[in-house]
Amino acid sequence: MFDEIGQIIFNNEIVAKASDFNMGIEVETIRIDSSGRLTKEEYPRALGNQRKNHFIKTDVYQIQSEVITPAARKSLDAMHYLMALNDTLRNALEPNELLWPLSMPPILPRDKKTIPIANVDPDQRAYYERWINTRSDTQGIPVGVHLNVSVNETVLKTVWEAEKDKFDSYPEFVNYMYIKIAQGFVYYRWLITYLFGNSPIAEKNFFKAEDDQPAHAVRSIRSSNYGLTSDIKKDYKSVADYVHNIESHIEDGTLFSEAEYHASVRLKTVHGDLTKMVKNGVDYIELRMLDLDPTTALSIRTTTIRFFRIMLSYFMMTPPMEESDKVNLKLAQGISMNEVVALESPYQQTIYHHEAQNFLDKLQMFGATIQWGPEYQEVLDTMQDRLDNPNLTPAATLCDHEVDGSLMSYGLAMANRYQNRAHENPHPFTGFEEQPDMTANELRQRLFGVMGKPENL
Repeated sequence: MFDEIGQIIFNNEIVAKASDFNMGIEVETIRIDSSGRLTKEEYPRALGNQRKNHFIKTDVYQIQSEVITPAARKSLDAMHYLMALNDTLRNALEPNELLWPLSMPPILPRDKKTIPIANVDPDQRAYYERWINTRSDTQGIPVGVHLNVSVNETVLKTVWEAEKDKFDSYPEFVNYMYIKIAQGFVYYRWLITYLFGNSPIAEKNFFKAEDDQPAHAVRSIRSSNYGLTSDIKKDYKSVADYVHNIESHIEDGTLFSEAEYHASVRLKTVHGDLTKMVKNGVDYIELRMLDLDPTTALSIRTTTIRFFRIMLSYFMMTPPMEESDKVNLKLAQGISMNEVVALESPYQQTIYHHEAQNFLDKLQMFGATIQWGPEYQEVLDTMQDRLDNPNLTPAATLCDHEVDGSLMSYGLAMANRYQNRAHENPHPFTGFEEQPDMTANELRQRLFGVMGKPENL
């Protein structure tokens, strides 16, 4: 089952360290008023200057808030950060404001140009304006969850010591590790869409009457071609090919910048310099395929994080899915499969049930081999239940709350529940008002104090 990398990790008894990846979480949400319409309020004053706050920002539109946790050494610590920052954002809202809990927006105004663009620095605003003017006027509005993930440095160093004769440099080895993981997630995005897709319908005015649009409820509008996608051909054969592909599209004008490469998986560096990634190595990967989960105030559950950790470990420790010269064909097939799954009825068994079962069986065998604990078996049992019974998938259970083709009443009910709960916090964090530009270490100290504080990177 293992490849050489997986065998080294297993033999050195560092599976536990290898499977708890460094993680940062980004959650985008839409601010609404008490009636469910887009808010007219500015960025919350209690969060300080929005151009300086690194952890609660504004996305493309002023109504979109984005919570960005520091990168933590343990995924559960990232969830603790998310919980604290989510509570901070909710308590900073105006009395008439709520956070919409769904990926697809509430009822929109007919004229999307009335939705204000984010109050960011002039260069960024110019980019947003240019992007909106050349794309669908709703493409940038759906929101979701992004996971920023990196492999534990001790694990990388341990494997490198055993494998250094096979690579010209340490960065080349690191790039091999990350591209292998990236390929796995690009291909299996269709399975993630089946198991976690949660944007089945669009509210009024998202589509125009004359627009091409789904004829029925689906698994995930956001994960389909109707969502935020990049039409350019994907290349994950190697990190060098990935970088060259994006740079060539920027040069010919197909892309404005790397930021416009809206792929489900992105290779990243901490300095944001794509051109140096080949030489210096990938620092982390960004996984961008999750819809918001409206059944939790945080928009993502720890069970979801655990399933992603299972997949991350599996892709890292098992052989690549294809030889290098065939990998892009395989990934193109997976991307096409995702489009099919995203637009299936939430209540129907996916046409790729057999392929999904084969992969879940592999994850079961993998988990048994590395002797993961009962909490991971519970996660795999939940995913098996969703595969066996589509009615248990998030999209199907969300559709159960649909009234006259709308989820407005459900969305408002959940938004009020989470807002009321946040207001029960007797000591909400208010430090951003006086110090919006605090560092990750300062935030950690202010949120958690000396005892029990998570380890930042």
